[in-house]
Amino acid sequence: MQLPSPQPDALRTRLFDFITTRWLVGGYLVLLTGLFWIPDGSQYTKFYYALSAAPALLAVMIMPRQIKPLLSEPMVLCFLVLSAWLLITLGWSRTEDGFGSLAKRPLYVFMLFVGCTLIALRNDELFLKTLRLGEGVGALAALVNVAWFLHIAAPGERLIGTGALRNPLLTSHVLGFLCTYWVAAWLSRNERHDWLPIMMALPLLAALLATGSRTPLMGLALTSVWMLSMSGRRAIYLVAALLFGAIAAYLVAPEIILQRGMSYRPELWSDAWRQAGQHLWLGAGYESKFEFNVAGSHQPLHDPHNVELAVLLELGMIGLGIWAIMYGFALFRCLRLRALPQFQIASALLIYGLCAGLTEGGNYLSRPNESWFLIWIPMALVAALSIRHRQAKP
Repeated sequence: MQLPSPQPDALRTRLFDFITTRWLVGGYLVLLTGLFWIPDGSQYTKFYYALSAAPALLAVMIMPRQIKPLLSEPMVLCFLVLSAWLLITLGWSRTEDGFGSLAKRPLYVFMLFVGCTLIALRNDELFLKTLRLGEGVGALAALVNVAWFLHIAAPGERLIGTGALRNPLLTSHVLGFLCTYWVAAWLSRNERHDWLPIMMALPLLAALLATGSRTPLMGLALTSVWMLSMSGRRAIYLVAALLFGAIAAYLVAPEIILQRGMSYRPELWSDAWRQAGQHLWLGAGYESKFEFNVAGSHQPLHDPHNVELAVLLELGMIGLGIWAIMYGFALFRCLRLRALPQFQIASALLIYGLCAGLTEGGNYLSRPNESWFLIWIPMALVAALSIRHRQAKP
């Protein structure tokens, strides 16, 4: 007797389930942890293509209707409008890169939105557990990195880290994201054991201090202030502890805070504002090259060290306005749903990236790298949770 062959619809459903519960989940975990163990940034990017972007694209090709909830989310629509404007600005951009190469970058980020949303729609608990597992692996990696750094570091050296991590400043973006997660988990009372987030945050905080970067510390402090509106009394305790710690550090060892001054930031931003005024509304075009001459610096600088200034320089007031609206929708959604622990945590990651980006992170739309931990990974998390919550409503 000949057995009946599986129906095409059944095969598509099984493949879609495999993609959303296995393939994309594994890709998301690699995205969160891969910089610690993948040898270089090029391979990290290739892992993202193979484990996140490709399966997300395949999933929407198999089940096109799954894209509909995504296109109903204001944050995602703002990103698509921003991407369209970015591509238009390539018409007058001062860049040496080809149109095809640059046009792919918004697609990479959009596939992150798609992948996170598909996992969350299929199983939001699995999505949040994967995020938590990635943060736990990151805390373990920070512990290993700190132990190794203390063993081999010369006096005055700054922690870089293992794998594809390239320099202390970029390393601090990743460590700050991970540390913020565990701080927010404690503030949101989203843990069975209160001591666990604290134990996870300690090696990450030690690693942050070892990088010598002050940006994530500022981001953590401002995030704690934001959490006053999200989690109440616990945030008051944290803000008080951070304030006490900063005062103690200043009194005992002021060089920790003041040894590098303002790192030419005011002069750099002043010149960036001047150049932005030359093409205020339309911008100079995506990936245009800039040179900032700062008195006291031994060489010209090419990064404004501020995400919003980078957007203004390249995409003008039109692009910056779309950018602000995208963040406005995300933060408004988090505030409306602040009673839910997952939105408290997601909002903390979003605010951390936004605040850290005030002094670093000029590369706002790139292939997967450390800057994604400040901008696109938090934004995709908020969007996925928002879409899932909207779909779950009767």
